[in-house]
Amino acid sequence: MYAKLSFRNAKRSIMDYLIYFVTLTLSVSFFYAFSSLSSRWYELTTNDKYNLENFYTYINYATYLISGILIFLVYQVNKYMIKRRKREFATYILLGIEQRKVAVMFFIETLIMLLCSVVMGIFLGSLITQALTALILTTIDSNIVFGFRFYPDTILSTFIFFLTIIVFIGLFNMKHLSKIKLIDMFNDEKKTEIQFVRGKWFYVVIAMVSLACFVFAFFNLERYIEIQHLLTVDVSIKNQILLQTIVAGVLGTYALFYSFAYIMILIKDKLIRLKYKHTNLFLLGSVLSKMNTTSMMMATVTLTLLGSIICFVISPVLSEWAKGYLAYRSVFDVQINNVYNSISEKGDLPQIDYAEVYKYINDSEFNVKEYVSVEMYFLSEEDFYKRRKTNFPALAISLSDFNQLRKMAGYDPISIEEDEFAMQWDEKIPDRDIRKFIEDNPSIQTDIQSLQTNVNQYYTETLGETVFNDYSDYTIVLPDKACEKLLLANINFYANTTKELSYSFASTIDPFVESWFKEEYSTLYMKYQDDPEFKDFVSTRTKTEQMNDGNTSSLLIRVIGLYGGTILLIICLTLLALQQLSDSLEHRTRYDILQKLGVDRKAMNGLIFKQIGIYFSIPFITALFAFSIFLYQFSINKANEIKAYVGTKLFVFNILITLIMIVGIYLCYFASTIISFKRNLRTK
Repeated sequence: MYAKLSFRNAKRSIMDYLIYFVTLTLSVSFFYAFSSLSSRWYELTTNDKYNLENFYTYINYATYLISGILIFLVYQVNKYMIKRRKREFATYILLGIEQRKVAVMFFIETLIMLLCSVVMGIFLGSLITQALTALILTTIDSNIVFGFRFYPDTILSTFIFFLTIIVFIGLFNMKHLSKIKLIDMFNDEKKTEIQFVRGKWFYVVIAMVSLACFVFAFFNLERYIEIQHLLTVDVSIKNQILLQTIVAGVLGTYALFYSFAYIMILIKDKLIRLKYKHTNLFLLGSVLSKMNTTSMMMATVTLTLLGSIICFVISPVLSEWAKGYLAYRSVFDVQINNVYNSISEKGDLPQIDYAEVYKYINDSEFNVKEYVSVEMYFLSEEDFYKRRKTNFPALAISLSDFNQLRKMAGYDPISIEEDEFAMQWDEKIPDRDIRKFIEDNPSIQTDIQSLQTNVNQYYTETLGETVFNDYSDYTIVLPDKACEKLLLANINFYANTTKELSYSFASTIDPFVESWFKEEYSTLYMKYQDDPEFKDFVSTRTKTEQMNDGNTSSLLIRVIGLYGGTILLIICLTLLALQQLSDSLEHRTRYDILQKLGVDRKAMNGLIFKQIGIYFSIPFITALFAFSIFLYQFSINKANEIKAYVGTKLFVFNILITLIMIVGIYLCYFASTIISFKRNLRTK
C-alpha cells in the first residue's frame, strides 16, 4: 500500500520533483558518458601511432572523484524536497500513518525518481559519449564514426554509484524525518530569519578584512604566475604562494558576503527616496532578511561558480597550449640527447658514437631517411663548472651541424663569416628582448678567438628543446673552424625516418638506447652509477611517443575541465534555485498579503523577477570579477606562451564562446526558477 501511495505521490508531485529530476538526469548522463570511455566494451579505432590506455585510466579516476561532489548536491535537493512537503507529511501523520512509514514513503519516492533519472540519463549519456568520441578522434586525427551503443559494465557501475548515494542520503533523511516533531512540520514555513547580533563596526571591520584579503590574493597571484615556470624557484615555495593565494581569496569571499547584508542595510537607510519607491521596501526587506542567513551559501556558490568558469575557460586554452608545445618539442622523429651535469671531471666527457642506434632504427621497417650527430661545445672550459641554475652557460653549435638540423626541420640553411656568430633563440622569447640582448652583447670571447654579430643574426624557427642547454634560452652558432679546439659538452642524435614510427616500435627505442649505452660505455657507467642524476645522462624522445603523450594530455585537460566545469556549474545553479524556491515557501504569506493590498499581477511578477535576479546576479558578477582579475594576471604574465603555443585569436575566441555558454545555461536556470517560484506562490 505504501509503495503504491509513494508511486502516486511521485506522479502527482512531478513538478515539485522537476529540479530534482533534471539535476539527477544531467549528473547521471555525464557520469555515464565519461565512465563509458573506460568500459571494456568501448571500442575506438585508432592508428598504430597512439596508445590511449593511460587516458582511459585517468578519466575513470577523475570521473569518480568529480562525481563524488554530487553527494552534496543530491543532499541539498533532498533537503529542499523535505522542506517543500513538510505540511503534507504532517497531514499523513494526523491521518494515522506512522511517522517512520512516512519517512519510508519519501525514500521510495526518491528511489522512483532515481530510476527514471538513471534511464533518461543513460540515453542522454550515450549521445554525450558520441560527442566525446568525436572529440577524441579529432584530436588524434582519425575518421569520425558515430554509433549509438550501450555498455553493460558502465550501466551497472552508474546504477550502483547513484543508488549508493541515494540510499546513503535516504537513510539519513529517514532518520531526520522520524525525529521531527509534528508541530515543527506545520510551523516550519513561519520560522523567522536570524537577526544581526553584532554592532555596526564589527561588520565594517569584516568588510575591511575582506578587502585586505583580496588585495593580498591579487599580488600573490601575480607573483605566483611570474615564478611558477622558473626552475630557480623551489617547488615548495611555489606551492606555498599558491596556497596563500587560495586561502586569502576564500577568506575574503566569505568575509565579503558575511558583511554584505549589513552594509546594504546601511546604504538602504541612506537612500530614503529609493527605499519607499513602489514595492522597493518589500523587495529590499525580502532580500536583506535572507541575505544574512544565506551569506555562507552565497559565498560557497560564488567560489563554486568561479571554479566552474576557470575550468570551462582555461581547460581548452591549456589543451591548445599542450598541443602547441607539442609541436615545439617534437620536430624530429627520433632525438637522443645527453647532459654533462652529472659528470664531475672534464676528462670523463664521452665521445658518443650513435652508429648502433642508427643501425637499430634503419634495420626496422621504418628506415632512417636522414640523421645527424650534433656536437655541442663550451665557449670556455671554465663553463664546465658552472652548475648553478642561475648561471648555466649557453652552448655553441657548429654551422654545418646547425644547417643540417635546419634542413631536417624543413628550413633553409644560413651562412656566417669566419669571424662572426649567429644565435638560435627559443621561439617564445619576444623579438624586442632578443634584439636588446644582442645590442648589449655584440661580441663573444671563446678560448680561441673573439667573434662579432648584429641584431639581424638570430633565428627563432623551432628546432626542439634539446638544441638549448638547461636553463638557457639561446644557443650560439659558430663557424666550423671556431669549434675545432673548444671543449665538447655533449653529442646529440637526431633522425627522421621514411615513415612514421608505430607506437609499439617507438616504445622499444629508449630501452635499447639505455641497454646499449650501459654496455658500450660501461666504464663511465660504473663510475657514476651511484649518482642519481646520472640515470638521466642519456634520454630518448620519439615524435610518436611525444605526440601520443601530448595529445593524451591535451585531451585529458579538455575533457576533465569540461566535466568538472559542468558539475560545478550544475551545483551552484541548483543551490541558487533551491534557495529561492525555499524562500518562496517561507514568503508565501507575505506575497498573499501584498496581493490583498492591491498589488497587481504585473507588479508581483516584476517583484519576483527582481528578487530572483538579485540573488542570481550577485554571485555571478562577483565570480566574473574575480575571474577577470585571474585572467588579466594570467594573460599578462603568459602573453609570450599564449602567442607561441595557442594564438591570441584562439585564446580570445575560447573565452568568449565559454562565457556565452555559461550565461546561456545561467539564464535557463534563472527562467526555470522564476516559473517554479510563481508556482509555489500559486501565481500565474
